[in-house]
Amino acid sequence: MNNQIVSYYSYVLIFSSILIIIGLVFGGFTPINEQVATPSYDLALPVSLSFSAFILLIIFIFSSIILWGSKSLASNLIIDSSALSFSILNYVNFYVIYEIWRPEIIPLPLFFYIHYSNINELTVDFGQIALIIFFYRLYKRNKSV
Repeated sequence: MNNQIVSYYSYVLIFSSILIIIGLVFGGFTPINEQVATPSYDLALPVSLSFSAFILLIIFIFSSIILWGSKSLASNLIIDSSALSFSILNYVNFYVIYEIWRPEIIPLPLFFYIHYSNINELTVDFGQIALIIFFYRLYKRNKSV
């Protein structure tokens, strides 16, 4: 790989770590009133992680819409870092949900099949979509250099 690609993606990893920290800080502002409905579980952690991941998803969507196709290094850094940071927090959130409730979670292409207590749900996995876009951009950047 080219040194330029390696240095760019090291900046992507650093900036995505910063975005994860910022997202987790905003997760503390989540209003949580679910303790009344489900007193046996503490939902503060999964709800705040979901909110943090949602903030990073919104950053990824808006930056992709506004900055896609830009030749600026900072614009591309924001798109790639927000995609990677959202994917990481998304999968950490699924792991926390699995550890709390122990549902059966089956990853499918672009979906998660979740079975818990006679309830079946097919959930869109936005983390996979963000990773596909991230790796597409990685491939495209590697091919152009």
